[in-house]
Amino acid sequence: MNNIVNVSDFRNNISDYINRVRYNKDSFLLKKGKSIVAKVVVYKEQKELLTEDKIKKYVGILSDGEAKNMKKHMRKFRKNFKIIK
Repeated sequence: MNNIVNVSDFRNNISDYINRVRYNKDSFLLKKGKSIVAKVVVYKEQKELLTEDKIKKYVGILSDGEAKNMKKHMRKFRKNFKIIK
């Protein structure tokens, strides 16, 4: 729920408001005069996934037995693979 707070009250009690945002995940609309000028919300940093991170996400998806079986079949496939012209 958004609480409307006067800018002067926010300025005078900024530590209290920041703690409420940080720990309680509250959000506030800042009002100056008759208009809303800002919204104070908790900041959520979004990390871009690098290709390496995307690959690491799937590491361990196969059991050891499944990985060995897949490796065996891939070797057999590569051995028997021929390019037809």
